[in-house]
Amino acid sequence: MGPRLAGWPAALLLAAAAPSQDRRDVPTFSSQVDLVTVDAVVRDGRGELVRGLTADDFLLLEDGRPQPIASFEAFDAPAPAARPAPPATAGPVATNRRGAEDRGRPFVLLVDDMSLAPARQEDVRRAIVRFLSDGLRDGDDVIFATTSADAWWSARMSEGREDLEALAGRVRGRNLADTGADAISEWEAFRIVHLEGIEAGRGGAPGGAPAATFAPGSNMMERVRQRYLQRGVCDPLQFPDACYAMVRSRAQQVDARRRNRTRDTLAAVDRAVFALTGLRGRKSLLLLTEGFLNDSDLGLVQEVASRCREANVAVYSLDVRGLMAGLGGMSAADAGTPNAAELALMATEQVEFQAAGSVGLAEDTGGFALRNSNDLAGGAVRAAHESRVYYLLGYTPPAGKGPRDWRRLEVKVKRAGLTVRARKGYALRNAAEIAAADAARLAAARGSAAPLPVDVARAAGNAGHPDAIPLRAMAYVLDERPGGTVRTVIALEADTRRLANLGGDARARAVVTLAIVATHRDSGKTVHVTERVEVEGGAERDWEGWLVLGRELELPPGVNQARVVVRDEFLDRLGALTLRFVVPPPATFRMSTPLLTNRLSGAKRGAPAGPVPGARREFPPRGPLYCQFQVFGASGLGGRPAAVAASVELRRRDGTLVRGTTSSAIAPAEDGRLVRLVAFPLDGMAAGDYDMVVRIEETATGRTGESVEPFRITARAR
Repeated sequence: MGPRLAGWPAALLLAAAAPSQDRRDVPTFSSQVDLVTVDAVVRDGRGELVRGLTADDFLLLEDGRPQPIASFEAFDAPAPAARPAPPATAGPVATNRRGAEDRGRPFVLLVDDMSLAPARQEDVRRAIVRFLSDGLRDGDDVIFATTSADAWWSARMSEGREDLEALAGRVRGRNLADTGADAISEWEAFRIVHLEGIEAGRGGAPGGAPAATFAPGSNMMERVRQRYLQRGVCDPLQFPDACYAMVRSRAQQVDARRRNRTRDTLAAVDRAVFALTGLRGRKSLLLLTEGFLNDSDLGLVQEVASRCREANVAVYSLDVRGLMAGLGGMSAADAGTPNAAELALMATEQVEFQAAGSVGLAEDTGGFALRNSNDLAGGAVRAAHESRVYYLLGYTPPAGKGPRDWRRLEVKVKRAGLTVRARKGYALRNAAEIAAADAARLAAARGSAAPLPVDVARAAGNAGHPDAIPLRAMAYVLDERPGGTVRTVIALEADTRRLANLGGDARARAVVTLAIVATHRDSGKTVHVTERVEVEGGAERDWEGWLVLGRELELPPGVNQARVVVRDEFLDRLGALTLRFVVPPPATFRMSTPLLTNRLSGAKRGAPAGPVPGARREFPPRGPLYCQFQVFGASGLGGRPAAVAASVELRRRDGTLVRGTTSSAIAPAEDGRLVRLVAFPLDGMAAGDYDMVVRIEETATGRTGESVEPFRITARAR
């Protein structure tokens, strides 16, 4: 452990980006690698969660042999205490400083919109809204994502509810029904391509290269051929092999589309599991889907299931199709089936086989599968409740098997009338193997981009707020850019007391990795910044010892979110936070985000001193407090220059005026910009919460604007 930085200035020298050394520390399970932990959910005969059990109530078996329980924890999250309602307008500064009362459970809401029929998207939206209101609690962290990669958004409840509901509102079903006469279900296509129509010795194993000859006696092949004949797709006068070839060609198209969609679904699950790995306790991933087949040829299914088990992520597969009757309203005539018996068989296939993969993923990871039920929202709420009442059993795995050998797990409860659900097994990989695999996956995903430390990528993707490095951040929305975007500066501050000083007292120096992922809520568009930053400080000292990093982004108007991660490359400490802010439409009469600061930069090359941007909104009761803003979108009439008047008031939070300026015209700068800088003395002011109220008015048109900027005066001057 090296020395810590002390007394760093607010102005920093930032080096160019460079690759960083990756030090990984990802546990295989929630404990040591030699202690396997299994989380178990217990319910009684009425389906109620069972509390109050002890280690003596459980029997844990590996490969059928009882194992001593070495560790035991009972998790029973109480209902949260009533807390005062948050202010109507949240403060502009985000921080990763969180109290113990804010620590909730991690959840992933993954909507498989690639399998979702448009007719069912409203059901999914309603289920999500109810899950947010009835399933989640204050402090819970939520990742909302779609398998189409249209959305990836992290939020903390309850302040994130509005954004999550907005995301639910734009869920779109992307799986259009195939209504053509040559339509084939995915199950039929899978059977034909992988399990039928291959002559022994000619086509290899199922899933290999297609054979040149077909077996007309295969049930599925013949069933579809008869349907094609009935619908007129095939000419009954043609040679039979021609119709079989047509069936197989169509089946290959449908199966290829099905496999690609399954890969997208599993990749989204895998991305969420990667983000959640290393977080302690039970993590819940709710997959709202029409299901996917259990295709053993897709090795990704087994890989993702294994990673879920290693990360203690329970997958809950919630079938959005609801109660299935017949073929979802399709008649025998519509389906073109020869008889009612076959229609019933196809209905069974649709319910059972076409979702067997998603059902198996849930059951193997300790979650449950909800299917053939119209209570989609109830299933989601039930999954949330399971994340709060469960038992964590640890044991030492017996010798005799290799790290990649499958070990079958079974957890039983000795009390009568109780049922237990837990993951069904695991393969014992150590932390180094998992970290190496994660690094390889991350490098493959980034392609030619510079390598990113695994822990940084993981923190950038989840919703947690690790605070080994205390951070705070604020967004400053500035001028318009080409293409309808708006220049936005993310001002980030990090506590130097938690960074390693690599240069000593004479020349303080630190090396950090900085990652920013900015996401537009309503389009899903993202902007990435990843840098290796060398920070140097001179003799000037900041009154709080925080260093400032500012990064400029061009963002679309609307609600945006910046996920910010800072990692000390020497100490491996990491801090992360989520900053939410609104970018206004560019072509409007408006002002920039007012800059409040008690520091001025030095004059350089003839330029006057200016306020130093930062993410602090707490100031000591001494010296001046500066407020600077710029006006955009003003226009004059009759060829006259734009004229804008402005006033600035310092008020207590209850609205009492403390100091202020009268409304007066803003004199244009030499370059034509409309900028105003005012200063109010803070000496002698009482500690407490205040607002800086800025008002602007365009003289020619009467258009107005107002910004209320909260800040705090601390109890003592430092």
